[in-house]
Amino acid sequence: MFPSSRGASASGQHEEPPPPYESVVMSDAGMSTMGRNAPQEDAQNSSFDIQVKDPIKHGENSLSAYVSYKVCTKTSLQQYQQRQSEVLRRFKDFAWLRHQLQEQNRGIVIPALPEKSVVQKYQMTNEFIAQRQRALTIFLNRVAVHPALQHSRDLQNFLEMDENNWALEMARGSQEAARRKPGAFQFLRDFGQSTANIMAGKTADEEEDPDYIKVRESIVQLETHLAEIHRQASRLVKKQAEHGVSLEEFSASMAALGKCEKQPPLSMQFERVAEWAGKLAKLSKEQADALSLSFEEPLKECVRTVRSAKKVIADRSSALLVLQQAKMDLDAKRTRSSRLRSSVGVREDRIAENERETKEAQGRQEAAKVAYETICRRMNEELSRFQQQRAQETSQLLYLFAKSQAQLANDNAHMWAQLVPTANGGAH
Repeated sequence: MFPSSRGASASGQHEEPPPPYESVVMSDAGMSTMGRNAPQEDAQNSSFDIQVKDPIKHGENSLSAYVSYKVCTKTSLQQYQQRQSEVLRRFKDFAWLRHQLQEQNRGIVIPALPEKSVVQKYQMTNEFIAQRQRALTIFLNRVAVHPALQHSRDLQNFLEMDENNWALEMARGSQEAARRKPGAFQFLRDFGQSTANIMAGKTADEEEDPDYIKVRESIVQLETHLAEIHRQASRLVKKQAEHGVSLEEFSASMAALGKCEKQPPLSMQFERVAEWAGKLAKLSKEQADALSLSFEEPLKECVRTVRSAKKVIADRSSALLVLQQAKMDLDAKRTRSSRLRSSVGVREDRIAENERETKEAQGRQEAAKVAYETICRRMNEELSRFQQQRAQETSQLLYLFAKSQAQLANDNAHMWAQLVPTANGGAH
């Protein structure tokens, strides 16, 4: 059971061996298994050891209920004021951090957070809290090993600031965002994408790299296939759990039959079958839990990661549309300027006003070009890193899945085989 805000917190137990989803999760014993789920070079150079632990419920059974987590950090980065720190954070703090990282690092695949669920939040089950705790740990450690994100000032504030200063930092950041002039992406929203799409009869794809378009399409397809695999994995876990329940009920029925049986040899056989069916039921349930941790949850995180990659793709498309719109606007201003200069009797103030507007349009076009080229440059490296990480993790995931299934089949066969001599002896 998870503690409430009225009681003390309890630490979890470290499971051996850790499943791949837990490969960036730190055990309560302080052992880091980070790295098997991240690119090898990042893991080897990691300067962080981060744990999200000790969840505490606040305001149970209400819409305002939330869970706070203790975030424990060890780091060797010189920019940090402390080598070790502990802070309390809730989910909205993680969401704010991710938003900041996303706004400041267009073109980078920002690690994913678990989805928000109003229903699950209201129910606040132990399973829901445990899953979120694991996912939040994954998120922080992925950010911490990312070469473009690990030196982020927002990440440092998140990991180091006490609760009061962190609340002030969030408020300050929100105020700055509200005061900030509309950027390139807001510029797009104001003009509307439909206008940019008709620029000079060109579509966005006509100005994109054909190789990038292939990668983009493969990522879109990847999300569909991964989502379906995750759905089937969920069914597999459910069936495995149901199999354990069926074995448990079968065991109870065999035990009851054994008690009613008057012939001792046969009665002992029933009891023996009941005993081993009970053991198999327990094994099946444990395997279902392990399968959920080591296969279903990692697949769900894979889906979230691909969706994060799609967000980067969407940012690139938006940036290109902004650039196209800015070019169209600048061309229109220049054409009007030429027309005014060639016209007789046009007041000088009108000409000056149009030149000012043309200069502003040129500034927007240059800013849009820089924004688009920055995203493209980052994505050239980021998509390669994303593909490498995905291939490495998927390979490890499938290997451990096959290994666990083989072990389960072997354990089942071994247990049933021990019943064969007893059952065969009763047949004579």
